[in-house]
Amino acid sequence: MAARQTETPPNERNRSGQMARVEAVRIASECGIADMAPFLRATDPDVLQALLANPHFGEREALLLLNRRDLPSSVIQELAGQRTAVSNYAVKLALTKHPVTPLRTALEQLKFLYLFDLVSVCLQTGVRAEVKRASEELILAQVPKLAIGQRITVAKRGSARLAASLLKGKNSQIIQAVLDNPYLTEAVLLPVLNRPDCTPKIVELIAAHPKWGLRYDIRLALLRHSSLPVARALAILPELKPQDAQAMSQDPAVIPQVRNYLSNLLKGSKPKI
Repeated sequence: MAARQTETPPNERNRSGQMARVEAVRIASECGIADMAPFLRATDPDVLQALLANPHFGEREALLLLNRRDLPSSVIQELAGQRTAVSNYAVKLALTKHPVTPLRTALEQLKFLYLFDLVSVCLQTGVRAEVKRASEELILAQVPKLAIGQRITVAKRGSARLAASLLKGKNSQIIQAVLDNPYLTEAVLLPVLNRPDCTPKIVELIAAHPKWGLRYDIRLALLRHSSLPVARALAILPELKPQDAQAMSQDPAVIPQVRNYLSNLLKGSKPKI
């Protein structure tokens, strides 16, 4: 009969594991850059803290760590306190975008970021709502000073709130860029049609847009806008539900010509404009 293999007692296994952990902490705190790779992938917070204390730990290593989404918040907080590493712009940006960066730390980095990096923060998955909101506020404060090209880029790539804020005036390029923004939603666009500063150019381009000009609720809002050309209104009327046609025929916000047209249509009379 084969001899039974002797098992290591639990106490010895624990002691061995503890010694290995202590050794890993020691090496992480002292090793050169070439030997850091295994420790950059470590999950033990003590090992990671030791790595941060390593005098050779720098910007490159900070960025590699911040590429991980499983970092403990305590490690990120420690990293944020390292002036040498955090003086690097890319590290500031990575800290801001990391999902477990403490709120105060993330907010502190925003004032250092360039315009279009702030835009990217607004759209980054996992970034706290408070950080996104603060990023938007910083961008909105810069908008009056931006060149037309920069406004068009923000209108095209920014969050829905940023895009809607640029839906003003008569510049067709900016308005078109906003309407083509992939993050724009009907819920954000509808209130624009009720704003006092909603210009005829905005109404015209929304009505002509291949996406928004076909949305039923957008069409209803367009009909209530005094700047909607009569020809555009007539193109919308055949698509109205009976109850909406009835309501529009009595809505004072709808221009008289369209109201009269609908009234005659509902009475069975020949519509006149």
